[in-house]
Amino acid sequence: MPASEDSTNCSSFAGIRLKVESQQGATADEVVAVTPVSDGHYLVRLSPGFFRGIAAGDVIAYDERNKSAKVVERGGNVAVQVFHAGIPGDVIESLKKNAAEIGGRVDGELDSLVVLTFPVKVGFPAIESTLGALPEDGVEWEYGNVFDERGEPLAWWEDTT
Repeated sequence: MPASEDSTNCSSFAGIRLKVESQQGATADEVVAVTPVSDGHYLVRLSPGFFRGIAAGDVIAYDERNKSAKVVERGGNVAVQVFHAGIPGDVIESLKKNAAEIGGRVDGELDSLVVLTFPVKVGFPAIESTLGALPEDGVEWEYGNVFDERGEPLAWWEDTT
C-alpha cells in the first residue's frame, strides 16, 4: 500500500503490542496499528515510532508471547522517525508539508517525534533531501525499516524499485 493512499482511518485498526528495547537495555511496549489479515498475520497500518524493521503496508507474523513481529510481505514503504528537541513548530510543519509534497505522510506524532512513511518509489535521495532541510542541532532522524540491528541494509527495496 503506497504511503500516499489514505489508510489512516483509525476505526478499522486493532493494536498489537511490540517490545522495544533501548540502547541502554530498557524495554517498553509500543502499540502498533494493524488490521488482522489471517491467523497471526497483520497488515501494519501506520509505521511505528520506535519498533524497528517494519513500516505501514507490511504484512507481519505476530508472536504475541514474545511481543515480536517478522515481516511476511513488504508493503513497499520506508518508515522514518524524526526525533527533535527545541525545534520551532513551523520547522516541523514545513517538514510534514515537504514530506507530503513528495508522496509521504505523517503516521504519528509526539512532542519530540514525527513518524513519516514514504513509498520507496520516491527514492532515498528525495527522502534524504527532505530530511536534510532540517536544522542540524536538535534533530536526529533514522530509517525504521532500512537497516538491520547490525546496521546492514535490509535491501528489500531492490525487488520493488
